[in-house]
Amino acid sequence: MLTDTIQISGLPETVIQGVSDRAKAVGTTAEEYVRYLIEDLSSSSLNLRVLFAPVREQIKESGTSEDELTEFLEEAREEVFQKNRDTK
Repeated sequence: MLTDTIQISGLPETVIQGVSDRAKAVGTTAEEYVRYLIEDLSSSSLNLRVLFAPVREQIKESGTSEDELTEFLEEAREEVFQKNRDTK
């Protein structure tokens, strides 16, 4: 298997830190995360784990428990259901 190396210079520290943070959020290294993103360019769909990593990180940082999140989502679903039912 032939492999090549790509080196990118001139990225701001904030970009590098952002990549590192997102990689950590999905449980991988920055190198593997960037490799995944590059390989995914040829794919028509994104991996949901990567796509929702920022959301998962925000939830984690908020201190919201899994039960609280479940309750919030159920209440939001019920609210949308009621609104849709009322407009029919």
